[in-house]
Amino acid sequence: MSGRDPEYDRFGPWVLEISDEDPPPPLFVPYLTRTEPALLSLKIPRKIARRDAHPGMDLYDYMVSLYADDMVILRRVEERVDSETLRYQDVQHLQVTDELLRGNVRLSLVGHAYDLPFNTVSRDEIARLVDIIRERYVEPDAAGMAVMPRTGHEPTTEGLSFYFERLLADALQLPDMHLLAAQSTVSLGAGESSIARRALFGIASRRLLESIHLTDGRELRILGRGRRYAWRWQSVYGKDTLYVPIANLADVSWDDRADNADKTSLTLQTAGGTETYPFTRGEHSLDRYRDYLSSLRGITRRR
Repeated sequence: MSGRDPEYDRFGPWVLEISDEDPPPPLFVPYLTRTEPALLSLKIPRKIARRDAHPGMDLYDYMVSLYADDMVILRRVEERVDSETLRYQDVQHLQVTDELLRGNVRLSLVGHAYDLPFNTVSRDEIARLVDIIRERYVEPDAAGMAVMPRTGHEPTTEGLSFYFERLLADALQLPDMHLLAAQSTVSLGAGESSIARRALFGIASRRLLESIHLTDGRELRILGRGRRYAWRWQSVYGKDTLYVPIANLADVSWDDRADNADKTSLTLQTAGGTETYPFTRGEHSLDRYRDYLSSLRGITRRR
């Protein structure tokens, strides 16, 4: 039957791997000039409902092709295409976030970032993309440069949700993975002696959300809830995983101001930007994390 549009017939919220059945979007075809086969090529759809799509429409916002040494990102901008070729080492850190059906991969580069949105029905395809990048974004001679320091104080995991306990157990099955610190979900303002003061600052019902911080000596891997804080009435269904190559850390700093006696925060900096994680203070709860970060070569630990 004439007039059929196979791309439209296959269109949905899912990320598709380029294949004979799912060829490159027509808009991107003129930019596909490389002859070597890709390790993986994915096309990421526009955020439109199926009922709003029609045959002949440009249905995909991104096409990402991963090769042995670099990747090519094609991005639709209305009726034109922006193309950029990146070395894997250009990725300073990356973060995968998902909440219900909405997901995002952020590739943090020097001076800018790529956000690759996806529907979480495509977790497996996105996981393959992330794994290929992570396998290659650290120079071989930089891997294994960091060694866990010996410390007498094991990080406490008390108070973690069942979900994060399971995530931690799974992570610790990976080779050379060590737990550096864990932060459980806690209500803020409990330490204030004045009810009026808690109400004044509006923190009586605010929660600091849980996170887990690990390393295998090659990367920092931080699992969080997709946000740092939430109000008591907010349901939290999200999860995010930040991957930071140890070799890319430019600086780490702890905010230990005396006027914030019950909370501290850690800021990690790469050439692609910064990420900050808050913690409640405990006598020994962050010893291992502090010792580890201060031992890394090339890092100036600011107080």
